[in-house]
Amino acid sequence: PVAAAPIASAPVAAAPAAQRAPSERPRPVATADGTAPLTLVSILKDGSDGRRYPIYGEVTDIGREEGQIILGDDPYLSPRHARVVQKAGQLLIRDLDSVNGVYVRIREPVDLSDGDMMLLGQQVLRFEVLAETELPLGPATQHGVMVFGTPEVQRIARLVQYTTEGVGRDVHYLYRDETVVGREQGDLVFTDDPFMSRRHAAITVDRASRRFVLRDLGSSNGTAVRFRGERALRPGDQFRVGRHLFRFESGGAA
Repeated sequence: PVAAAPIASAPVAAAPAAQRAPSERPRPVATADGTAPLTLVSILKDGSDGRRYPIYGEVTDIGREEGQIILGDDPYLSPRHARVVQKAGQLLIRDLDSVNGVYVRIREPVDLSDGDMMLLGQQVLRFEVLAETELPLGPATQHGVMVFGTPEVQRIARLVQYTTEGVGRDVHYLYRDETVVGREQGDLVFTDDPFMSRRHAAITVDRASRRFVLRDLGSSNGTAVRFRGERALRPGDQFRVGRHLFRFESGGAA
């Protein structure tokens, strides 16, 4: 049976499709040293490039109502959602305590911590490590008789499917050394998600150290993790705020 897990935090958007950008696409203007500025490129639903946003100042805020990049038609954005900071040719992105957070597409395997949120296709999943009180209790007996039932498994964590209602719906317990998530193949399958690949991502566990690692399995649309605080962006990195997807491009010859 599938358990329900209400969660008292705010709703998280279930990866709506990116909004089509305006037709105008301003070209970056060269800086004083002859290089193009750092740029954020919006990615459209079909995967093509949309509007380009050159980053000139040290701080560029993204939001639904406030900031240098205003996306007023996105109901999943907070008024001032995220901040992009330029330091010595490097770009940092910071979540400004937004409701729905910022998701960055992973390139390499990443460690998971309790409470981490991930985006695979349209599925927003919350990773939770089981508390000691939730670990298997062993065989039960009633009146001196062992209870007959499905064999016990050594579950140690779970994935909770997060919905736009702001609650957890389906719960999948992790008990294998590797759990594969996909649209057609795997241990956790979402057959109705057209944005998920057949075998999309996997979570592996080192039971001795209780270390959990998430990796993308070469999926078409990637696997993203909601980060905490601030993180650096590398050229080519993609991140999602609300229903808008962006790619970071570094400055080069203009």
